[in-house]
Amino acid sequence: MKPIDFRSDTVTKPTPAMRRLIADAEVGDDVYGEDPTVRRLEERVAERLGLEAAVFVPSGTQANQIAIGAHCRTGDEVLTEEGSHILHYEGGAVPALWGVQPAALPGERGLLTPQTVTAAVREDNIHNPRTRLLSLENTHNRGGGTVWPVERFRAVVE
Repeated sequence: MKPIDFRSDTVTKPTPAMRRLIADAEVGDDVYGEDPTVRRLEERVAERLGLEAAVFVPSGTQANQIAIGAHCRTGDEVLTEEGSHILHYEGGAVPALWGVQPAALPGERGLLTPQTVTAAVREDNIHNPRTRLLSLENTHNRGGGTVWPVERFRAVVE
């Protein structure tokens, strides 16, 4: 059996069958919403997640940055685990693109505790950045691919 390399989505190479599907895929202009493959994917994901809509982006970095930009404003703060992708693998994009300050919280294999998150939320004070967003990473890269147990995830979000 050939091993599968899960280190990164950029390490994975498509198989010949995948390349054939890509080459034969029906395509259209996505700017005008005319790419039927992308539209079906977005609709399927939105339906599965119970959302009004979804948007396809080609990378996790792009998805992270869109989320931060959508939820934060200049001067806000995003809480994240100290080994997170947004701190180590996105070229300083959080402050560069959005003027948002990342706060690195200590975790264990990429996981945080409710107590750590609660303690990190800043009090409402003109001298502090506003704690605005919590960024949690599933299949945490620097945590060895750690997956959040659902109950712990819910507790931290709460």
